Amino acid sequence: MTALTLQCYRCGAEYDYIGTSPHPARCPACASSCVPPAGSLTVVNSVHWESANGLSKVWVHATDERDRPFEFEVAAHGDCGKLVAVKVDGVSTDPQTEPSLERLPEAVTAEIAALGIDDVETTRMKNSKR
Repeated sequence: MTALTLQCYRCGAEYDYIGTSPHPARCPACASSCVPPAGSLTVVNSVHWESANGLSKVWVHATDERDRPFEFEVAAHGDCGKLVAVKVDGVSTDPQTEPSLERLPEAVTAEIAALGIDDVETTRMKNSKR
């Protein structure tokens, strides 16, 4: 039995899943497939672009155990990067507003590290307004 707390990237609903892994990959509130990976991710391919001045972008394409496609886009300079976009099942989400994207899945981290980007910021910086 698996017990998970998940959050829908589309409607923001937070829900608990108790059952066998992988979870059903659907939000119970809005039926969207824009939810965290069901089970582990498998990297399908990646694309790496680098400019002459050391700026680069990496796109990592992966699928979860329910065969949903995920795309992670990282912008980097040298070995430091920032997660700038995520697509889940073809739908764009903003990683800077998704608390459940606090860290990249292990398979994605390994793929990016193989390209020399070891430090990837995933969460937004706290903005204190007073």
